[in-house]
Order: sequence, then C-alpha cells, then structure tokens
Amino acid sequence: SNDLTQIPMSEFDQLITFLKVNDLPRSLRFYKEILGLPQVYARDSKVVILKANECSFIGLVPAELPAGAQRSSALTLIVKDADAWLPRLDTAGVPNKGKPIFKSEFGIYVLYATDPDGNTVEFLEMRDPDWPRAGDHG
Repeated sequence: SNDLTQIPMSEFDQLITFLKVNDLPRSLRFYKEILGLPQVYARDSKVVILKANECSFIGLVPAELPAGAQRSSALTLIVKDADAWLPRLDTAGVPNKGKPIFKSEFGIYVLYATDPDGNTVEFLEMRDPDWPRAGDHG
C-alpha cells in the first residue's frame, strides 16, 4: 500500500520562486533597486537569485516571453504595512492598482502591482490572527 505516514519526511529549509524574465537588467532594477532585495547568488547570465528573507528567495531566469502571453505568476510578499509601499512604487513608476484594499473574505489587506514582465506582485498584510507569523513556533 502507499502509506506515506510510514515514510519519514524532513521539513523544507527554504523556498525559491523562479520567474522567467525577458530582460534581466530591467528585472534586477525592479527587484533589487525598487523592492530592495539583495542578490545572493548568480550563475553567469543563466540565473540570479535574490533574498526576500532568510527562508525565501526569488530566482530570475532570462527567457523569451512572447508579448501579450498570459502571466500566471503572482508573487505575494507578506508585509507589515502595505500602505507604506504605495509611494515608493508610484515614485518608481511601477504600475499598480492604487491604494491597498481589504478583502474580508480572505482576511487580507493587499496592494497589487506589476513587475516588468507582467507578473502580479502583491504587497499583502495578513490580518487574520490565525496566520502563522514569522518567528512563531509550532
């Protein structure tokens, strides 16, 4: 039988989300300069990895992305203050949907923006008290 409960499994240590990008320097400007994410790893011009925090990373991979192709990726950055990001995004000319909105059905307060390749980038406050906060144990 396929009883997975009998097979030991360790926890995942970290998470990298990889995004395909048309123009690596343009994407690096967005993620490094505008969002302030430090670069922690690179292999030639094949991949650049940026650090969101000690457990979460964003990998940028140069690729040919057809113009107008549907972007399915949404990068959700959990933040303490979504409102604080709006002036920075506006000043940098980052397309966004304006002031964050509260979605009571999800318990979130979220600011929607778009990266240079058309991926949705969400600056999201988890307002639900049951959300496991960074630093929580258990």
